[in-house]
Amino acid sequence: MSALRRRAREKEQFTVTEVAARLDLYEAPDVSVDGEGEAEPELVERAATLLAVMPRNQLRETIEDLLSPHDRERGRRAVDALIDRAFAIEDETGHLRRIA
Repeated sequence: MSALRRRAREKEQFTVTEVAARLDLYEAPDVSVDGEGEAEPELVERAATLLAVMPRNQLRETIEDLLSPHDRERGRRAVDALIDRAFAIEDETGHLRRIA
């Protein structure tokens, strides 16, 4: 390989800089759990919005996974709160249906 090609290839290499500064722009997800294991109000609102805009009869697992893909328990608590507040019901097959 000639010296010109080697230098051209070295110039084409991609370098990443200031990664920490770029990551600071994003908010870290709040993974703390309430002491009593209550649903987070923001997730409950998101769950209600998902049920309002998504096609009918979504699987409960789908909603839970969309709400909190890395911590299914948080999503489960939010869906439980919707059911407790009579915003949605769950049928025997695990599908959610919006009531209000």
